[in-house]
Amino acid sequence: LSSFWGSTGLMLIAGGILYGIFLIFSGVGLIDKFLCFELFGELIVTWNAMSYLTAIKDYRGIMLSFLAAIAVTFLSGALLLFLGISHVEALMAAVCIGYGIMLLWDVVLLYEYFPQSDISAFLFLRWADEFLPLAFTGLCINIGLFAHLVICWAGPLGVQVKGLFYGAPYYDVPALIAFLTILVTSVNFVVSVEVNFYPKYRNYYSLFNDGGVVGDIVTAEEEMLAVLNRELRFTALKQLFVTAAVLSLENTLLALLPLGFNDLMHGYFRTLCVGYGLYAVGNTILMILLYFTDYGGAVAAAAVFAVSASGLTALSMAFDPVFYGFGFLIGAALFYLVTLFRLDAFTANLPYRVLGQQPIVAETKAGRFTRLGLFLEHKKGKLREEKANEE
Repeated sequence: LSSFWGSTGLMLIAGGILYGIFLIFSGVGLIDKFLCFELFGELIVTWNAMSYLTAIKDYRGIMLSFLAAIAVTFLSGALLLFLGISHVEALMAAVCIGYGIMLLWDVVLLYEYFPQSDISAFLFLRWADEFLPLAFTGLCINIGLFAHLVICWAGPLGVQVKGLFYGAPYYDVPALIAFLTILVTSVNFVVSVEVNFYPKYRNYYSLFNDGGVVGDIVTAEEEMLAVLNRELRFTALKQLFVTAAVLSLENTLLALLPLGFNDLMHGYFRTLCVGYGLYAVGNTILMILLYFTDYGGAVAAAAVFAVSASGLTALSMAFDPVFYGFGFLIGAALFYLVTLFRLDAFTANLPYRVLGQQPIVAETKAGRFTRLGLFLEHKKGKLREEKANEE
């Protein structure tokens, strides 16, 4: 709980300042600014809480909070529209109310699972120094996923919604629907890959830690890698089947939705479906690299994805709009290939990776984030002393 509130507080302060500056000069009305800022804060708390709930694997709690938020959002939105409030403000307010419900639900779940403690709220920052490659991995993955959208907003397809708010509906709508096609892989990783792979993984590493004999270690490694290869193959086949099915039924399915798809949007949808499918399988392989603590390989693959997807999308802006989306597709393909080759190379000599690449002497990394945590804790302590003296 200490790390949750410490990390949430820092993100709210840093993000609130940056987003607040944007909203001041955004050119939208005061009510819209307030609703955007409120939603921004709720998103930070909610998604951070969800990371903690995922760590304790309370998927039922997450699902129920989502369902409650959806129900409240629809009901409150319908009520506000019925009362005659402007459509934009009414729907934005409804989303804020829904996320507020989700925020409260998730925080209550956290307090049910995690005990109260007096540990410093900023102690978690020292782990940022220990596992800094994980932060860069996440950053690069998000750049690769979303940069192509932002680049299209600034391109020929870009539309000024109001003030500094821009969009590219002809590209954004196909991208949103195409992104939904990878849900099968996201779910499959949790309910199949992790469930079947993790016991073999845990058994293999426990033999190293508990003094297992060489023969048992070799057998456990063969079983673990066999399960891993089988699960990754099934994951890729499931995603391939879903992508192929969606592309085959595309015209029929999209005709049921009043989204105004034209030929250009259909082309973007097909291109991005393949791109997101490759990304989904590559991201699953990336998760396995993190299981094996190959942080260097993971951050390198994520960096390739970020640079190639955003760079090639920017390059495609110089060509005919029909080619938009191919930059992301090529970037996702490179991401998939890099993760696949890296996992194959890493597991080819796994005992050496487990034993030979470990530091001989345990090291504690204390860098700028550790110093920031100590500084904030020192300031917090001084504020407590001043408050105590005043009382």
